[in-house]
Amino acid sequence: MVAILGCGWVGKALQHHLEALEYTVQCLPKALDANREQGWYDCDVLVIAIPHRGEYLAVLKETLDLLEVGAQVIFLSSISCYDGKELVVKGEALVRRLWLDVVVLRLGGLMGVDRIAGKYTAGKRLPHDSMSNYVHRKDVVGVIAEVITQEVRAEVLDVVAPVQHPKSEIFTANAEKFGFERTRFDSLECRGKVISSKRLEERLKYRFFYPDVNGFWE
Repeated sequence: MVAILGCGWVGKALQHHLEALEYTVQCLPKALDANREQGWYDCDVLVIAIPHRGEYLAVLKETLDLLEVGAQVIFLSSISCYDGKELVVKGEALVRRLWLDVVVLRLGGLMGVDRIAGKYTAGKRLPHDSMSNYVHRKDVVGVIAEVITQEVRAEVLDVVAPVQHPKSEIFTANAEKFGFERTRFDSLECRGKVISSKRLEERLKYRFFYPDVNGFWE
């Protein structure tokens, strides 16, 4: 049985995908006592997909304290750990300490379907350009499914599309395509860390459904 803690935009899509592959899937509510009483912590796989806010660290600790020994744990983290985002860094450190063979997936910016890059900054000005470091939701779900199927343990993998582009290019193209106002950039100098999916592709032999960010909204 696969348990998913956090059935939001990614978790619900993952549930549907795994059920289509004939896995038994249970979405866990935040009610820890109810989950324990139902025996949902006695699972083969736990996917942790909760947002980095609120009682995030407490929920992580309490959940892993209740989980049956031997389960495969897949923890959805974020590439914002490279920027030192406090809750992301602390959450990843906590999970890796409590569950030594956890698989940590550091997700890039989640896009595709109804999430359109440039829509949320329409009409605004940004100080500088940067590379996108995005990943399509379908590939996040696909990577998680491969980690489960291949029974991967004790890994840390960055999950981004192999081919990225400057945000200025993507935002402008989407503004023209979907009819919202353009985002303006004071400088077209690309700053920030460029993330690579190469290790993930080699480790899982994974082929992306959407390898190029420019194809996310076709």
